[in-house]
Amino acid sequence: MTAWPRTWGFLIVGAACAHYAAAAKAPPAFAYVPAVEPPAEETASLLTLDEAVRLAMVDQPLLTSRQATIESEQQQAVAAAQLPDPKLSGGLKELPVDTPEAFSVRRDNFTEFTVGVSQEFTRAEKRRLKGARQWQGADADRAALQNDEWAVRRDTSLAWLDVYEAERAYQLTQRLIDEAALQVRALEKDYTAGKASQADWLAAKVEAELVSDKAHDWLHHALRARDGLARWIGDAARRPLADSPALPVSPIALPALIARSDHHPVIGGFDRQIDASATDVALARQAYKPDVSVELYFAYRRDFADFVGVQFTVGLPYFTQNRQDRGLAAALKQSHAIEERKRDALRELHAQVNQDYVDWLHFTQRGAEFDTVIIPDAQRRVDAARSAYATGRGGFDAVLLARRGRLDVQVQRLSLAVEAARAQVRLNYLTVPQTASGDAP
Repeated sequence: MTAWPRTWGFLIVGAACAHYAAAAKAPPAFAYVPAVEPPAEETASLLTLDEAVRLAMVDQPLLTSRQATIESEQQQAVAAAQLPDPKLSGGLKELPVDTPEAFSVRRDNFTEFTVGVSQEFTRAEKRRLKGARQWQGADADRAALQNDEWAVRRDTSLAWLDVYEAERAYQLTQRLIDEAALQVRALEKDYTAGKASQADWLAAKVEAELVSDKAHDWLHHALRARDGLARWIGDAARRPLADSPALPVSPIALPALIARSDHHPVIGGFDRQIDASATDVALARQAYKPDVSVELYFAYRRDFADFVGVQFTVGLPYFTQNRQDRGLAAALKQSHAIEERKRDALRELHAQVNQDYVDWLHFTQRGAEFDTVIIPDAQRRVDAARSAYATGRGGFDAVLLARRGRLDVQVQRLSLAVEAARAQVRLNYLTVPQTASGDAP
């Protein structure tokens, strides 16, 4: 199974904070601090998105169980194409019950012990169709297996992004806590000196407490997200995450994405089911043609001559109205139902592609606006507040407010980057083309 494509690297949305890599991290406010920076020698143990996806594909019960189902159906396909087992029969025939010879096995020359072997000769075409039906079931499950593989990649990637967002937001919120604490202390001094009102000081305290509560909320999300990631990769989910400055890569045009979704494994599975339903129809038509059974037997009589014989049994499908006709009608209806389900699945896939593309475009454009306008303006606000404070034309609280505003912008930019990445993950699940090996390229 091939590794997850390198283009997924953009999903590691460190770019959201890349402009602020030099900023110091705040000391932890809780017992557990996610995403602690590891020593340089432990860099190799960082959990990247590609590594998480690779681990999810290594020992995945969801996939191994599906593979076992496929192998089971392949075995059943071989068995279904064979003739039925022969049958051994034996018994006592023509035993008298109401004459002087009653219950004697040697006085009446009709009484005989028999042993026989019979074989039902199912039509070759019927056997071929039964075997083909099982193979088609295996093919449908093979398409389902490919869909499961794509879904595992998607869900693992989304789980990794959940951890990434929660832990990076937690780190930024910790810095907000420091900024809020500085502002509270500054306003406390101003209030003591009569330069600020008590209401301003208390308002700053309440805001600082709200920021602390938000950090606790992000920590809660981070802990839950780690458990969600562990569902796919086990204990490896406890490793610290890696950062990457790679930026998102624009997906191809929307019409091409929709065209790719027509070849999704879900649709391939419906194609296999349609083939199987055609085989079911052919089998229903075969029910109008009778099978033949042949029996060879030997009859032993103790005091008389022994017998051998052969007899044939043929079905008589003359009364088809409530049996064969009904079976054929049911097979035709089932075939039509599967075709309609495929049409519905295509509509759903197209709608999902459109929605995810709109999401990707929306969050990417908003992220670009943050990068080109909002973040530079937030930085200029900080610079202006510092200059005013340095020249005595502004208070220190204005500097703190500007710095807190910049951190707020960073948290929003992080959220936009992660949302764009999530949309790209979902698009890739819906539209990544199939390679010759059946894996995503």
